[in-house]
Amino acid sequence: MKKQIFALALLSLPLIVMAKDSGYGNTEWGMTPNQVIAAQKGKAHLIPPQKYKDQWGKASIEDVNIGSGLFTVTFIFDASDKLVQTNVASKEKKNEGIVNDQFNNLNQLLTQKYGKPQFVSNEKVTWKTDATTIELNKMIISGIMAQTLVRYIPNKTVISDTSNL
Repeated sequence: MKKQIFALALLSLPLIVMAKDSGYGNTEWGMTPNQVIAAQKGKAHLIPPQKYKDQWGKASIEDVNIGSGLFTVTFIFDASDKLVQTNVASKEKKNEGIVNDQFNNLNQLLTQKYGKPQFVSNEKVTWKTDATTIELNKMIISGIMAQTLVRYIPNKTVISDTSNL
């Protein structure tokens, strides 16, 4: 009997691990800024709060090398200091050619990691996992700005945001 219970526990372990509300990297949705920093194993640090609509960027990782580009990761929290979004923004903010290359490269890398996207356009690609929606965006205003952004958002937020549509 003990062997059967042990075998059942071992078989259930992958399901328990997969059931986490995983966000970007080693984070989980609902973590506090200090938990995010601990989960990122010293790569992230606290930053002065930056306003994002009704949320706050409070932790960051600078100079993350992805593909051939440098990015800044910003962890965004709600009013109760719970992780609700992660932005991965290119440090490139002007060169349209570089931003186009970054967008194409990230599209390829994210497709390798998450599989076929659920939505594709010239400026936006979206993937969905059990807990997270990943949006790759390319923003270009010719001669003014150009940037690539990846947003990691909990699925429950996306469902809430679209509930009245």
